[in-house]
Parts: sequence; structure tokens; C-alpha cells
Amino acid sequence: MQHTQGTKAGIWKRAFGHDVYSESPAVRDRFSRALADTRERANQLALDIATDLPEFTRHDEFHMDALWELADLIAGPGISLNPAEAFVLGGAILTHDLAMSRAAHQLAGGELRGRAEWPDALAIELRRHLGRAPHPSELASPPTEPALAAEKALLRALHAEVAESLPLSSWKSLRGDSVYMISDADIRTAYGRLIGSIAASHHWSYDDVVSKFSAPIGVPGFAPVDWKVDGLLLALLLRTADAAHLDSSRAPDLLAAIRNLPSDSVEHWVFQSRLQRPYLQNGRLIFTAPDGFSRDEMGAWWLAYDTLNLVDSELKGADTILLEKGRTPLLARGVAHVESPREFSSVVLCRDWEPVEARIKVGDVAGLVRRLGGSELYGSDPTIGLRELLTNACDAVKAREALMLYRGGRPFFGRVSVWIEEDSSGHWLVCSDNGIGMTPEVLGRQFLDFGCSSWLSPEVVRDNIGLLASRFEPTGKFGIGFFSVFMMGNRVEVWSRPLSGAPSDTWNLEFSSGVEVRPILRRAKRHEEMDEPGTTIRVLLDEGRTQRTEADNAYTFNATAHSRNYQREGAILLSEIIGHILPAPQADIWVSDNFPNENPHLLMTKDDWLTIDGVSLLQRVFGVTDEGNVDRRNREFDPKFLAEKFGPKLKTILTAEGLPVGRACLIGEAATALRYGPYSSTVTAGPTRTETRVNAVMGLFIGKPSKAARDAAVPMISPKDMARWVSLELADLVRNMKKPAEWCRVLGEQVSALGGDHGDLPTWQVKGQWLTYTGLVSWLGERDSVIGVDSLYAAVRVGTDAYQVDLLENVVLVESGWSPAIDPEPAGWSFSDHFSNTVQGVFLRAIAEAWGEKSMMSAMQEILDGHSQIAIGSHEGKEVHGNAFCATRAS
Repeated sequence: MQHTQGTKAGIWKRAFGHDVYSESPAVRDRFSRALADTRERANQLALDIATDLPEFTRHDEFHMDALWELADLIAGPGISLNPAEAFVLGGAILTHDLAMSRAAHQLAGGELRGRAEWPDALAIELRRHLGRAPHPSELASPPTEPALAAEKALLRALHAEVAESLPLSSWKSLRGDSVYMISDADIRTAYGRLIGSIAASHHWSYDDVVSKFSAPIGVPGFAPVDWKVDGLLLALLLRTADAAHLDSSRAPDLLAAIRNLPSDSVEHWVFQSRLQRPYLQNGRLIFTAPDGFSRDEMGAWWLAYDTLNLVDSELKGADTILLEKGRTPLLARGVAHVESPREFSSVVLCRDWEPVEARIKVGDVAGLVRRLGGSELYGSDPTIGLRELLTNACDAVKAREALMLYRGGRPFFGRVSVWIEEDSSGHWLVCSDNGIGMTPEVLGRQFLDFGCSSWLSPEVVRDNIGLLASRFEPTGKFGIGFFSVFMMGNRVEVWSRPLSGAPSDTWNLEFSSGVEVRPILRRAKRHEEMDEPGTTIRVLLDEGRTQRTEADNAYTFNATAHSRNYQREGAILLSEIIGHILPAPQADIWVSDNFPNENPHLLMTKDDWLTIDGVSLLQRVFGVTDEGNVDRRNREFDPKFLAEKFGPKLKTILTAEGLPVGRACLIGEAATALRYGPYSSTVTAGPTRTETRVNAVMGLFIGKPSKAARDAAVPMISPKDMARWVSLELADLVRNMKKPAEWCRVLGEQVSALGGDHGDLPTWQVKGQWLTYTGLVSWLGERDSVIGVDSLYAAVRVGTDAYQVDLLENVVLVESGWSPAIDPEPAGWSFSDHFSNTVQGVFLRAIAEAWGEKSMMSAMQEILDGHSQIAIGSHEGKEVHGNAFCATRAS
């Protein structure tokens, strides 16, 4: 066998040297030849890694050989390998990184883009590239850049798994023969699978490594009986040596210069190019970098510090396992000088800067969760907890529906059920769904990671292959909502069974005292197992949060159902409050107000906001029910009356692509719009209502949350589609308008804010008539100068009465007010130029059309400079002045 850098290592010599295993020289040499042959094939494949992943540091033969030397340094002279063990370790070293090339995937029996994980990997990159979930056609024919990025990500993510099959893989030679990575058939059969497992294990958890390689394996018939292979030792040698290979031979400056590294890879190359090969002292590896790192290279220094801390953890973990399993410990038991940044700087120098660790730390995690997951973020309304439970349950159902649709499986009918039940502990609020459920790993980790949404995390996607590639878009994006349940009670139970699991895979996560005490995670007992996948959350409600009504013995939820100018105080049935906080359900909602005497009944169906009658939809928006009478004393502003009046006028709003994004109508009445208009609509955050509304409109718009509290939203309808819809609505109102009135000016202002086309709306009032936009252009064309004044100054008030001023011939009433189309106006949703969407802005466009751009710019300057007191008309023979501006035709 050719002696290379790596095979000169002492651990190799002790295995294959003639002076150690001389009793079976033929078998020893057979293992040596087989390893040399495998090395030659592995080197050919390794050359492709630099082509497919040029931004990665070296994974070629130099890396493979260096691992022999590092394994020898880490193991020390007290650990010897027999030829069989040396062959297995060598085979694992050769193959552990080979799958970071497309060629290795082909060798392992499949194309990279044919993997089940490919659609999800591609979807991740397309979501980054497009800012949304990709369409199936985009997944089928993706742009080149995201597709290449997905391939690279998948090569990195799958390389350990694919490495497991490489030792047994084969290919056809040009002569048509089958060629294997391990050419010796007997050795391949005896050790190929073990080599693959050890190669893959460098990405496993320590628990998996211990369970997989708990006992040494015996020998094949052609080898001496005492040449047992200790897979546990070999796996630990591979992962520690691989972690510790960080010196300059891994990241040569020449390769960095010619590979055009992306910015996120440069720091990895910089820090490894500076580190020198480690040496062992007092049982710990010492890495040095005498050239040090400048201030501009601070990020690379910190990356080196963090990486060597990981190496330290690997060595300590391996040492602990070997001692616990009665094996000889490794000589290297950790990394020196990583106890603190200042200590590390003594061996890895900082040039002209001090390594002060200034990381953000949260000292009181429980307090942070309690505050930001409760009233500090959401306020004091306990229905927020119910809202968040429903939102998460709808997301779980949506995820399963999207997954079933993507996989082309049977139709799935999702549901969310809510009820209150009583036992010896008290009253429990229960929310149950039949969505994708959670594995114990997700339930005990990602689910509890405050501030980190788990819906599209790698762990969830791995258990639900295809989820990212589906059209699933979760409403929950902040990883905070679940913790709002503690606003209702401190004792919470979460039961979940993953989509891929059996009833016995049901797990329970129990909080006994809020977030102050660690929750308990356990497997469900036989009688607790869930019949189908999904999640059930039970909250023991605080004292006084619920009670039974005397009339129908039904449970009520004691809270305040908020609706911006309408409230229902006190005890409210679940069925009543859920419709109000969840006006656009994304799953079938089943509710029982009297459980167990009444089983849950269907309260709302998925997306029924599109199909129910308009009166019922507005009642949801306003928070009222069919019960009760209209307030006759204030009839015009009574929510029930308004629902009955405007409900039949609601129309479904579609985007240009035909996607329904709302159901609404323009109010079209001055009094109602001015007094009730700001409270007549809601923009949802997925299925739930928010405080965001569209002005001058009755109805509902679908949106997505813009804040972690989910009390504000960004509508799905674009400003362009909003303007198009408003223009059509306005055209209908104008056709049915009997005569122009003061209301037209208000409507014109609101239409302008919503980006609509004024069309034939008589918005501008002059002496004796109302003008449409076309009429305004003609009226201006007949004059060389005009006076513009707000209608506020065109009325004379005497006591409680108001009288219209008799306007001068060249005076036009131009509304100067402006309100946002959406209030509060969400970031990322607005018309490009607010001023052009005001009545004044439209007036200036008319001047430009009638008099030219120069006149328009002059008039705009007059408006910006401020108005003056100018005579605008008269009342009972007396001249009336108003705060007005002059516009003059340019010569």
C-alpha cells in the first residue's frame, strides 16, 4: 500500500505494521490492499466535491489523510486498532463526506433532484427568492439560482445519510463490469454496512451512536477470532477527528483566492487558514494562531472560538461515553484555552482589539415568557389565549390539508373542536384538532422555543416531507402565541400524535405551574392514546373564568368581547365569542356550550365567510347575534341594524388572479361613514380578527399578521386591486345616486384614500352645481384663475344651524382632509404617493389636464406654502372669507 501523509500515522502503523500483527500476515495484507483500493476510488469521487460545493473547505484526500493523524493524536499510544478495525475506520474516513457531490448520489442509486427531500429543499430557496410559497409550476421549472442553492443545501444536509449506502454501492465500468467501492467481496459483505453506519454517525446524536454501536462485532471466517471491531470507539474517533480538523491545510489561501467564495463562507476559510495544526498537552488539544486576527477579521475570530468550543464538547462527550462503557478513554479529553474569550486570545491572537463577549443574554427566561407571552404583549383580554389556540389549531389542520393535497392522497376533512369540561381540578378549556400533530422531539424542543415558530422548522419538515413544497402558509410566525394560554390558567396539558405516528406515539407535555416550573414530557398511557393524529390542548381555567348559566346549564366564558365601538361584557357562550374572534375560519369549527350533555356541533365551516349571507358575516364582524332587538333610539348606528342594512350589499372581492381576498361594500352614506365607518370592517390575521380596518367600508378583508401580538394585519389585497374594486363600487353608487349632496365630497375623499377612480362622482362643488372630474377639467378650461377652499369654510354657522355660502364664480370646494386607506396603516402596504391620492391631488391632476404641467406645479406650491384668507362668497349680503389658495393658468 502506498504510504501517504495519513497512513503514516502511528495508529495505522500499529494496525498494519509487520511487527504487530505478524501471526496472520495474509489477512492483514488483504485488509491493507482493500483499503488502498477503496482509497483510490474515494479520491476520484472526492474531486467532485470542490466542483459542486466550492465554498466549502477541503474534503479531498488531504482531509482524509489528516483524519488519520488527528485520530492518532486524539487516541494516543494507549489505543491500538487491529487490521479489521483499521480497515473499518479507514473506510468510514474515506466515505463520510463523499456524498457532498452529485456523483456520489448517482453512485448511491438516485439523482439528487429525485430525492423525496428535494421539493422541500427547493421550496425553501424559492420562498426566500420569491417571498411567498411557490406555485407548483415554479417547483416543476424553478429558476436556476434557487435550484442550485437547493442542491447545495441538500448535498450538505444529506451527505451523512447517503454515506451510509456508499460502501455497498457499485457502478458499471466501460467494459460493463460491476465495480464496487470496496472491491474485496468478502470484506465488503462483512464490513460494508458497518462502515456506512460509522460514516453516517458523525452527524448522529451521542444517544444514537451509543445505541447503534453498543457492543463490538465479531469477525468473518477468514480473520483471526480476536480481531473484533469496536464500532463505538471507531465512531467516536471519526467524529472527534473530523471536528478537530480545522488547520490551514483545510483552507489554503490559494484555493480561497480562485474559488470566489460567497460572503457567508469567507469567515470559515479565514479562521481555518490561520489556525496551525494542534498539539496535545496535559490531555487537551491546543490550537494556535500566532499571526492572529485583525479588527476586520473579528467575525472569523469569534467563529474560531465557537467552533473550538464545539470540538471541546465533542471530546468531552466521547470521553464520558468511553468511560461509562468500560472502554479505554481517549488521550485527548478536551480543547485547552477555550474557557473564556480572553483565555483563547492568549493562543489565537487579537490584533489591536479586545475579545469582550457581549452576547445578548436573557437571565429570566420564565419572566420573559410570562411577560411577552401574556398581558405585556396582548393586553388584559383573556380571549387572546382562546384566539391563539384556535389560530394554531387551524394552522395544524391547514398543514395537513396542504400535505395531503401535495401528496395526491385522499381528501382530508380537517376540524377544530372546542369545549369546556369539568373534573375534580376545576373547569378545563379544551381545544382539539386533527392536524399534523407533533413528534416528542418537536413537542419538547421547537414547541417550547419561545420566539421561534416551529411550523416550517427543519424538524417539522423532516417529519412531514412535502410540507414546504406544498402551498402551506402558517398564520403563526412568531413562536409566541401558545404562551398566551397562561393568561387563562397556569396548568396546561398538551397531547399530540404526529401524522406519521401510531396511537402509541401519543405524547403528553404538562405544565403544572405556568412557565415557572419545567414541564414534564412523557409518553401517553394506553388509555390516553389518541385515535388519530392531531393535538389537544387543555387549560385549567382560573377561578371565575367560567360558570354555568341557570337557564340552559351551558358553560360561559367570562370575558369582554371587544369590537371597536361595541362590546359585550361578562359571561359569553363559547359559540358566541368564537365567531367574533374567528370571523374567517380556516377549518371546520365544532363547539359545545354544554359538554358532555351536548356533543360539539358544527359552528362554522372552513372559509364560510365566502358563502354565508352578508348579514351573518357582518354580525361576526360587529360581535352581535340574531338574538336581541335593534336599539330604536339609536337605530342608524345599532350594529344589528347596520348588519341587516348593509349585509345584502356585500360583494366578494377578487384579485386580478381570481383569489378571494375580501367581502365588503362601500358605505356610501355620510352619517354612517362618519360615525360608524371607522369601526365597520376588519382585516384578519389569517382566520382571526384584528384592530386593522379599511375606512369607509363595511365587511371583512383577509390578511396576515404584521405584529407579534397579531392585533394588526396587512391585507392580502394589493393597493392596485383595492383601487380597482373601489372604482367599481363607486360606479355602482353613482348610478343609484338620486342627486349630489354634501356626502359626495366625503365619499370623494375616502375613494381617493383607497386609490379609486372618481369617475362620474360629483366631488367638486362650484356656484350652482356639482362637478365630476371631467366637468372640473372643463370648468377650469374656461378660466384663467380659480380659488380652492375646503368645504369647512363654505358654511356659516348660526347657533346649531349651518348655511351654505353663496360662492363666487371662480371658487371651487376642494376637500383638504385625508385619512389612510387602512388604519392603522401597515408597513409595506400603501399607495406610492399619498398626496396624489387625496382630493387635492386629483384636483391638481385636473389642473394639469386643463392648464398644463407648469400651472399644476405652481398650484401645488401654493398649497404647500399655506392658505391665505381670501373672499370666497357671501351670506345675507356680507362677504365671507375662507382659508383658501389661488391657482392661476401659466402664461
